[in-house]
Amino acid sequence: MNLRLLLCIAMGVFVAHIGVFMLISQIRPKPKFVPPPPPNFSARERVVVDAETGEKTIYREITISTKLANPEIPLPASQPAGAPGEE
Repeated sequence: MNLRLLLCIAMGVFVAHIGVFMLISQIRPKPKFVPPPPPNFSARERVVVDAETGEKTIYREITISTKLANPEIPLPASQPAGAPGEE
């Protein structure tokens, strides 16, 4: 084997390794599973029967929370203070 052939083989192996390392560096990890937040609404219902007339009255109450974000979670650095979404 001559020196030129060994140099070509070494360069080929070097370039192949660089290509593999570049491909590996482009792979993004899967995002971690984050459970969905609990629902921000609740509904209650109460049926009242009038003792005198026997008429049924249904009282329904729907409550919706307007709390949009968890204050314990800090804002990302790309979002400036006082931006929309901050209370």
